Amino acid sequence: MRKEEDFVVCRCENVYYSELIEIMEDGASNSRELKLKSRAGMGFCNSRTCGPLLESMTDDKNNDSPHYVHLKSQPPIRTISLLNLARGNNND
Repeated sequence: MRKEEDFVVCRCENVYYSELIEIMEDGASNSRELKLKSRAGMGFCNSRTCGPLLESMTDDKNNDSPHYVHLKSQPPIRTISLLNLARGNNND
């Protein structure tokens, strides 16, 4: 059962703060491990909302070592041809 002070960190994947803490207590040491084990940051927004919190929880925000890869976030877009764009046809 969730405590009253618990909150949703990742709205896309419905991941709670308490779940992330449990994963960290089980040995996750960086934000990429948190993301892979909890699915936080794998939803529609691609970690634009929860990514900064994941990195600050594990102190990865300032990690500049060459072997560490920071979480990437990218806009949820899809490609469309210029011809379809000019016609206004996006096949939704």
